[in-house]
Amino acid sequence: MNEVDSSYMFNEAQQSLNQYRDELSQLKAEAKELAEKRDMYKLLNKQHEGKAKSLRAELDAARKEHTDLVEQVKIFEVSDDELDTVTNSQNPQVQQKIDRIDQLQAEMDVIKVEAEEWKGKLDCLDLEKETAQAQLASAEDQLRAMREKAQARSWKIEEL
Repeated sequence: MNEVDSSYMFNEAQQSLNQYRDELSQLKAEAKELAEKRDMYKLLNKQHEGKAKSLRAELDAARKEHTDLVEQVKIFEVSDDELDTVTNSQNPQVQQKIDRIDQLQAEMDVIKVEAEEWKGKLDCLDLEKETAQAQLASAEDQLRAMREKAQARSWKIEEL
């Protein structure tokens, strides 16, 4: 092997070594970045776990409160037409609200009846209007026919 070949091979080896070092540096930087991301994700995971525990505790408290409220007040619907309410609560405010609901329901029923009556009256008026329009159209047709007859007679009279 001559000196040119060995020099060429040395340069090739040196370039390969430099490329290897560059790749190694890039890989180290990527590994460091990934490790930082992993640490950040771990921290975020711990924070979310804490929030989840807190939310579970709030949910449990809300469920308990809901159960307590259900035990305090019970409202039952008896049928579609009537709303009957019953409470097992000793709280007068709850009973007042239930009484107010019953009062409003009764008022609503009265208004529904009145609305049905007015609807019936409007239907009758619509029928009367249609009848009157039909009679008017018939009268107009008769009047038109009479005018035509009168005009025809007047032409005959003029001809005579």
